[in-house]
Order: sequence, then structure tokens, then C-alpha cells
Amino acid sequence: MNWRRGLFRLWIVGAALFVLAVAFVSYDTIKAEFDEIASIQKLPAPSSILAQFRQLYPEYKDWNDDQLADAMYKKFYSDMQREEFNKRITTSNVRIIEFEGGVFEVPADASEKQIAAALASHKKSGTFDFPPLPNAWATLGVWASIAFGIPLAVLVLGASLVWAFSGFAAKRS
Repeated sequence: MNWRRGLFRLWIVGAALFVLAVAFVSYDTIKAEFDEIASIQKLPAPSSILAQFRQLYPEYKDWNDDQLADAMYKKFYSDMQREEFNKRITTSNVRIIEFEGGVFEVPADASEKQIAAALASHKKSGTFDFPPLPNAWATLGVWASIAFGIPLAVLVLGASLVWAFSGFAAKRS
């Protein structure tokens, strides 16, 4: 009877089942973070209102941005100052900022002082006034290290114990 071979085969089966269990448990979390990042990266172009309007009403796809903006202003936004309308229609409402390995979404109208203060408070206290975007690759790395690190630790521990207990075996002649 070969204990080493049997225990190694048992470890292979157990490690495979453990990796599958971790993948099953972590799939939803990892997929949700990657989906959120993908949706953020697909933010509309700066003229997002016009792009969304063209998606809803494809018959206006041949109009240029100025023609469409004029028509929208006259029809729906005439009670607003034209400068305010132009500002809203041509600027996105969020900005993406990278800071210390994290990616943060900040309001587009936030001043540089507000952003700097929020980043300083984040650095000081670990909190952030603007919600951080998920770091999906870091989450995947954590789950992968759990899925493969624990079976590897069990292999090292088991091999060490088998080696230690083999010292008690009777000498073969």
C-alpha cells in the first residue's frame, strides 16, 4: 500500500473540488464588478443627451449636433438660459479619476479643490466622499489566491507530515 500516492491523489481530487467551489461562490461578485466597470467605460460621449436622443429617435440621425441642439432647446428647454442648456448638453455629469491604484467617479462640476480635499481625506482616513469604482482585477486576484493558495498550503502541510511520519517507519532490509 502506497500512502504517499494515495494521499496525493486524494489531494488532487480535494483541490479540484475546492477550486470549483470557490469559483461557484465568487462568480456572481466578480461578474458584477466586471459588468459595472464595463458599463462605466461605455459612458456616452460628451454630447450624451444628443446621443441618447438619437438612439431613441433614429429619424434624427442625419441632423448634426448644432441642428439637433437648437431643435431640442426650442421644443423642450426654452425656459432655461441657452448657456446653461449648452453646458448641460455638452458636458458629461461625471469624471473618472485614478488615485493610488483606485478609480473614483467624481461629479463633473466638482472643483479641483473639492476633488483634492476628498482625495486628501481618503488618504488620511481611508474614506472617500465620492464612491470608488470596483477594482475587479483585484477582486479576481483575491479569489484566485484563495482558490489556489489554500490547496497549495494543504499540499505542503500534508507532504511535510508524510515526510515526518515516514521517519517512524521500520527500516527495509
